[in-house]
Amino acid sequence: MLILSAQDVDTCLPMKTAIEGMRHAFAASSAGELQMPDRSSVTLNSPSSLALFMPAHIKDSPIVSVKTVTVVPTNRVASLPIVQSVVVAFDASTGSPVGLLDGSRLTAIRTAAGGGVSVDLLSRQDSTTLAVIGSGTQAKAGIEAVCSVRNISKIQVFSPTQENAEKLVEEASRTRWCPSIEVVADPDTAVRNADIVWTATDSAEPTFSRESLQHGTHVVGIGSFQPSMIEIEPSLFTSASIFVDQLDACWAEAGEVIAARSQGLISPNDVEELGNVILGRTQGRTSSDEITIFKSVGIAAQDAVATQLALSAAKELGVGTQASL
Repeated sequence: MLILSAQDVDTCLPMKTAIEGMRHAFAASSAGELQMPDRSSVTLNSPSSLALFMPAHIKDSPIVSVKTVTVVPTNRVASLPIVQSVVVAFDASTGSPVGLLDGSRLTAIRTAAGGGVSVDLLSRQDSTTLAVIGSGTQAKAGIEAVCSVRNISKIQVFSPTQENAEKLVEEASRTRWCPSIEVVADPDTAVRNADIVWTATDSAEPTFSRESLQHGTHVVGIGSFQPSMIEIEPSLFTSASIFVDQLDACWAEAGEVIAARSQGLISPNDVEELGNVILGRTQGRTSSDEITIFKSVGIAAQDAVATQLALSAAKELGVGTQASL
């Protein structure tokens, strides 16, 4: 078994490679070329603490993967990560375990890469400004993903905790891919000037106002993954083209989409899978002033592709630690 640490995953799964991999993951999902049971969850010692289990096997892939994620909000008090994860990979032919990967880093990369695919397909080609709502790992990864597919010249960041926003700006400024970046005092200021909006929070309420969004903007929502979480104002969906990673997953878990439907603002026919755009089955953006939204809750197909890519690169680069069980 090859064990890949978070640093190993970073080395073996660069963002541009991950973005191309997520195209394959979304296309395979929409084409039905995979086995991907619904995500299952177990409540831990408190109602807000969960363990999630996500298996998947994509047709003709040499591996099958299972990701386990724990979400424990009270870990913040103990200075422990709120989200922790591992991915186990098995040989699809023999069933033998062949990989154990840091799932938290892999999730951050593949989630951002999925949003990056949506930016490449749905945002205006001349997009140059980015608003980021949130200041955690997914926010930083999102900046890299957007900058990988668009020529971004200005980034504005908002977080309810200004100290965290300042830390994100400091860290991003030291990277080779980040342009001009600054903290702003409120989310609407950031959104009002943005061609692309990236939300990466666990908020239960909309993170910016509908009125602050300009025509032609592309919105990526990747933070919420439960019906109680709503990052994007549900009424915004009435004036936007809506794309998701997977329909069944989003109708079960995407709070914004669920709320918009329950309020009678949209119908199931108003929502399309991003994979169908990749497959050429449906159109993406149709005009320069169109608002587009990509809502992602994360699907196991993304983990399966990212895991295969990381393990393959690790073998070529001689990265990781070999272990026998």
